[in-house]
Amino acid sequence: MKRWFEETLDSALKERVRAVLDQQPVTEAQLRKLSEEGRACLLILSAQLARNERRLAELSSDPSSSLAEIAVSLRQVNELRPDVEELETLLAELQERAREHRTTWVSGPRATASS
Repeated sequence: MKRWFEETLDSALKERVRAVLDQQPVTEAQLRKLSEEGRACLLILSAQLARNERRLAELSSDPSSSLAEIAVSLRQVNELRPDVEELETLLAELQERAREHRTTWVSGPRATASS
């Protein structure tokens, strides 16, 4: 089960990334910070997913494990995996947006100078 602060962190971060992807004005520094925060959140969620997958494997291989314990672990894995995948996708799109931003920024002064 996701803890409240993890859910809030994950949701808030995704909301900010989506805003940038929807062409919200952003600076290079803001893009870098958002990317760093996104990678940190992804590391946290990925570690949590890996821990829950290990726990599920342990429970599944132990004949004395209760079905309720297995069900809880399975639910946790099934809740986290889509979050991790969605965040990975958003961060890849953010990287592309950052490349576009940098290209525009770098080529901007030259285009103006040649006019």
